[in-house]
Amino acid sequence: MRLFLVPTLLLVGITTFAIGAPVAETIKVIEAVKIHQMESNITLNRRIISGLPGIPQCNDPQFPELTYSFCFFGNVIRAICVSADHPGVFATSDTPCPPNTECEDFETDPDDEDVEDFALCLGEEVEDVYSGDKEEVVCRSYEMNGITNGIATLSVNVFDNNQKPAQIPSISFSSENQSGSKSNTNNFSRVINAKNGQKVKVCLKTIVTAILLRAFFSFLDGAYSSKK
Repeated sequence: MRLFLVPTLLLVGITTFAIGAPVAETIKVIEAVKIHQMESNITLNRRIISGLPGIPQCNDPQFPELTYSFCFFGNVIRAICVSADHPGVFATSDTPCPPNTECEDFETDPDDEDVEDFALCLGEEVEDVYSGDKEEVVCRSYEMNGITNGIATLSVNVFDNNQKPAQIPSISFSSENQSGSKSNTNNFSRVINAKNGQKVKVCLKTIVTAILLRAFFSFLDGAYSSKK
């Protein structure tokens, strides 16, 4: 699988309030940022990509091709790599995230024949959605900007204080006439149609836990493709 990259990513926050409303809604404005070293023909199955730390890597030359990757921990990407000589044989390859970054899981373009998962280590591009250990429903609203091709790839990931993936009852998105949810999961990714200024609401249903949970939201400008 070759994952073709549409240049990407986010941040910068501004809080806005509805004047005169009895309860003000806080909407964080997220601005897309391009990584200048990257071009649209760069693929994720290369072993090193300049300019993007924490890309999933297949370091063993005997297993050079990335099939998919996921957040093994909040600070580690695990890649599943295919043998060069035996296509049905796989090996794992772990890539630590750089300091001050978080692992985020995404999915490829749903128009592809095979939708695959992939993970990236992101730094300031990640928004803190939740931190707690109680049962509650938490929603956060964001305004997305810097979208160049009418598409965004959304992602929410939940980890405990030991960086282990933490399952919660549900994660959901809603944006204009698009919505989706996933139950009993630690992550949820969805590719949506989006334009600059479009709002997205992220909601979590959490549980009582003995250890602190943290949830992170991020989105990519555009979508990745798994087409060869």
